[in-house]
Parts: sequence; C-alpha cells; structure tokens
Amino acid sequence: MLSVKRSMLLLMLCLSVAAVHAQEKKAAPVAVFNHLSQSIQLSEATLSAAMQMSRGQELTVAFSQEFNFPGRMISNENVFENLQTVIIKSSAYNNALFQLSKQVNRDNSITYVGRIFNPGGADGYELKRAMDGSYYFQKFQTASILQDCDLQ
Repeated sequence: MLSVKRSMLLLMLCLSVAAVHAQEKKAAPVAVFNHLSQSIQLSEATLSAAMQMSRGQELTVAFSQEFNFPGRMISNENVFENLQTVIIKSSAYNNALFQLSKQVNRDNSITYVGRIFNPGGADGYELKRAMDGSYYFQKFQTASILQDCDLQ
C-alpha cells in the first residue's frame, strides 16, 4: 500500500512539473536591425569584394554609410563550378549571419542572392535586384518567413 501512495505522489509531482513547464513563456524575438532603413542600396562591387575574402578572416563589409557589417568569414565555398557561397558571422548584430551566393550564368553574367538574419531575431534583410540591375537590401520580419516550431 505504501508503494502505491509513493507512486501516486510521484505521478502527481511529474504532472505538476509538466504543467508548469508547459506554461513557460519564451522571450519575444528582438528586432536586431530596427535602427536601420527598410531598404538599403548597395553596390555590386561591395558584394564582389565580400566574395574574395578567406575563411577565418576578420572583415567589415560596408553596405552603405549607415550600415557596416563587421564579422568573421566562417565559410567560403565553391559549391559548384558556377556557384560560390560565403557566410559571415557578426557579433556586432547579436551573432547575425550574412549569407551571400554568387552564380555565374551561362552568358557569363553574375547574379547575387543573400540574406542577413539572426536566428533569434525578429528582423533581417534580403538581397534583391532592381529592374535596372542594381542591388539593395529589403528588410523582412522573420515571423513572416520562419515557421514556429517548439521541438527541442
């Protein structure tokens, strides 16, 4: 009889802990780039220079007068013969990542795609190309892109 009481007490304790854990509220994501513009123009030369850096190198990518991205090149790989991807991690923006890919097209023209985001942040930037061929960053909200997932 004593073991049944102990088992029931242990079961009630486990259920209480599970209920308390289920009610924990996670911190809301912080807007890392809230002090910057919605759209930032940048030159293709800036993107090209970023592709030339070596893995492990400390660098600062100057996107515009208002937006410098200091960080360390954590990856620079030629994925295919016509596709190169770099990843720069910046402690200045709460460990935000700048991922940039350069594709050499069949006609030898070059196209860049990329994003700046913080996995725990509420905002980021996507690299876009205007109709005139120039590049710019467009701010996005990560909640509209990333799906909620509570699996751990």
